[in-house]
Amino acid sequence: ELEEFDDDESIIQSCHDRINILGSFLPHYFHDLDKEAWLLINSLTQLFSGWSSRRCVVVGLINATNESIQIKSINMVEGGSPCHVIPTIEYDPINAVLHPGGILLCVGWGAVPSSMQTGRVMISIETNSFACSLADSISHTSSVEVLAGYKVGFLEKSFDESGWWAKYWMLLQADSSNEEIHF
Repeated sequence: ELEEFDDDESIIQSCHDRINILGSFLPHYFHDLDKEAWLLINSLTQLFSGWSSRRCVVVGLINATNESIQIKSINMVEGGSPCHVIPTIEYDPINAVLHPGGILLCVGWGAVPSSMQTGRVMISIETNSFACSLADSISHTSSVEVLAGYKVGFLEKSFDESGWWAKYWMLLQADSSNEEIHF
C-alpha cells in the first residue's frame, strides 16, 4: 500500500524496516521483495514529481549460489543521491557478505534535470563474482562482466516508457550448477 512520505529518507527507512527482517526461508519471499521494489519506485516517483521530477533505478540482486558472495562496492556512477542498499537478513553488513538466498535491493535517483544536466542515473555493483553498471533507461549503456565459475541472468528489466525509472532483478548462480531455482 502506497504511503504518503515527506522526504526520501522516510521512504528508504520504511522500506528498510520491512525488508531487513525478511529471509529466504519465508513463504512469498520473492513476491514480497518484488512488491517492495515496486513500492520504492512508486513512492519515489510520487515524491519526485512535477518540477522536482527525478529519474530512479532499483536493482534487486539475488544470491542463488550455494556460497557467500563478497560485496566489494555498490555506488552511484551518475545520479544525485547516494546509492541506498537495503538487505534481507542473509546479508552480513560487517563483512559485506551476501549469503546464499540473500537479496540486496539497491536504489538511487538523479538530480532534477535542467539545461546543465540530464539527471541520469547509473548504479555500479562490484562483487567477487561479477561487476555491472545499470542505467535508468533502455537507451543508455548497461554492462555486466561475470567472472569464471558464475553466471548472471536478468529475471526482469523494466523501464518506464518516459525514461523516469528502471527496475532490474538479477540472479547470480554458480556456472556449474544444475540446480533449479523455485520462485
